[in-house]
Order: sequence, then C-alpha cells, then structure tokens
Amino acid sequence: MELRQLKHFLAVGDAGSITAAAKKLRLTQPALSRQIKALEEEFDTALLDRGAHSITLTPAGEVLIVEARKLVKSFDSLVEKVKATAVGEPLRVGYAPSLAGEFLSLAIGRFTQFHPRVRVSLYDWSSAEMRIGLETGKLDLIVAAPCPGLQEPIHWIALREYGWQVVMPAGHPLGKKKLISAKDLDGQRLLLYEREHYPDYWDRITGFFREHELQAKIAGEFDGVSSLTAALEGNLGIALLSESSEIDRGQKQRLISRPLAVEPKRIEVAAGVSGEGKVSDQLLAFIEELKRAAAES
Repeated sequence: MELRQLKHFLAVGDAGSITAAAKKLRLTQPALSRQIKALEEEFDTALLDRGAHSITLTPAGEVLIVEARKLVKSFDSLVEKVKATAVGEPLRVGYAPSLAGEFLSLAIGRFTQFHPRVRVSLYDWSSAEMRIGLETGKLDLIVAAPCPGLQEPIHWIALREYGWQVVMPAGHPLGKKKLISAKDLDGQRLLLYEREHYPDYWDRITGFFREHELQAKIAGEFDGVSSLTAALEGNLGIALLSESSEIDRGQKQRLISRPLAVEPKRIEVAAGVSGEGKVSDQLLAFIEELKRAAAES
C-alpha cells in the first residue's frame, strides 16, 4: 500500500465517482480503478459499492476515509517541517505601511542578524485582511491599530502612538493655514480608506465628524495608500491620515500636510498575535525588536 493510493482513494470518496476523481487527478478511469482494486486486495475487503453511475463507501471504506485523512495530513505536516528546516523557518508578518513603515524595516534588519535561518515574509494587507489572516493561521503576526472596544481573539502588544494630519493637494485653500481646526473640515470633500477593509479607520474618522457635528462629504473610498494618494494628487478632496503616513516631499511637492488643532483619538500601533495557542520564541524575539525600533523611530 502506498500513500499515493490513499490520496487517490480520498479523491474518489470526495468526488463520489471514479470517473470524476480520475478527471480531477488527470488519470485515466481504468488506471484509477486498478489502484482502488489494489487497495481492496491489500485489505481483503470491498471499499466501494459500485453503482451504474456512482459509488458509495462500504463500512470498511468509511473507516479508511477517516484514517487516511489523518495519515495524509500527518505526512503533509512532516514534509513542511522538513522543508522549513532546509530553507529556514517562516515568519509571516502582516502590516500597514502607513503605520509601521518607519520602524518595521529596522526591526527586521536587527532580527535577521541574530536569527539568520528565519525567513521574514511581509504582507501589505488591509486591517480586515490582516485579522482574518491571523485567525486562519496565514499570518504569524500583524502590525496594526487595535479597534477600541472590539472583543477579538488577538493579543496586542503596544508599540507606539501617532497623531493625525490633514493631507491635501498643494494648492488647496486649507494649505494657507498653519493649524486646521475641526470647523475647517465642515463640508470638505473627504477621501477615506474603504469601510469594509479598514473599519477601525472609518469609525475613528466618522466618529470624529459626528462628535464635532461636522458635515462629511465623502468623495471617495480607497483600497490602499496608493489609490488614496492618487486621488489626493488628482485634487478630489482631502484626507485625515496618521502623522506617520508619508506624503510627497520632493521638489514638485504635489501634496502638503497640516496638523489638527483637535484630533480624533490618537492611533495606537500594536503587534498582534493569535490569542489561541503558544507564541514561539522566535516570534517573541521579533516583537522585542519591534518594540525597540518603534521606541527609537
């Protein structure tokens, strides 16, 4: 009996027919039938009840399906562990460039000096995507802003805080002011990160407008910093962004920023890990480097 035969038997059980499974596996139907027959001979019992157009599992076949899944999963895990040892252990980090950009690279540089076998992979995802990635095991750590008052299965380690700035095209009338008041924002065309993928950001900004009884004319929602910056440069409106967000400060200086006299609640940037299970030593070491780099930046 070979592992390949068990995988093919699982495919037959999932597909409900040998013909459909053979097509998915890119095998001929007779070749797959022979493999199933060989398994039945190995166990000396029928595993399938064959109908005219479909198959059903016998009691023995149902037992084999359950145990084969466990065996295949265990084998795949073994392969991944061996590969990780050969090429280095992975550390998958989701991050928001506008919040973590100025200290994340410094932390990675220091961390890899002491942990050269760890492969750090970065994922520039939205806040909603990062949380899903952490919960589903696709990410090991995220660097983002926790949602105030939201109960979520994430353990947060505070890194630093940021205030806010108003970013606008260089020729915007508000650019003549050194300090922007809340009243100055009333009726302005507002550009926001989209609500679905950045709910924490959306709630902070719209809550600020409600608190100060300001009219928010939402001129556009954007899926990331690149599209939002392009809209700003296109003179579609203004945006309230973290003071850590980089804007064009070259010779052409298409965008400018001004501080707010009264700000929305300051943005806490934190490292988030899954609240379920043990945190590895390498992950703890990386968090320590993040804390150091954030304090120095």
